[in-house]
Amino acid sequence: MGIVMTVAMLLGLIVLRPTPWSNDVKGQQDLRLVTFTAAVLVLSGVWNVVWYGLRHVPEFWGWAAIVSGVSMLLAALIIFRERSNPLSGTESWLGAIKGFVVLVLAVCFMLYAVTIVQINLGLPILR
Repeated sequence: MGIVMTVAMLLGLIVLRPTPWSNDVKGQQDLRLVTFTAAVLVLSGVWNVVWYGLRHVPEFWGWAAIVSGVSMLLAALIIFRERSNPLSGTESWLGAIKGFVVLVLAVCFMLYAVTIVQINLGLPILR
């Protein structure tokens, strides 16, 4: 399941920040990719928070699932908001937290990706 969550976070990062040096993402991406990514982020975020995170709260990976799940849900909300009303995307509270959400999503992506590599190499992981 970690690989699925990692891919979902990567898709979210691609849609939210297709190029790191440009903040403008409107009108550049295929609507099917954007819709698919937002749907995957919602499903993955709900899975991480409700199904895994809340069932494993005392553990490190339970908290990691909650943080990554909430960031995926917020990322999906930002994507839906930007694509439905491009002019008001930066004026709302979602526009104000977009940079923070992208940062948290990127950190969670890196944590999951590095852990997957560590597992495949037989190295110890965070617990």
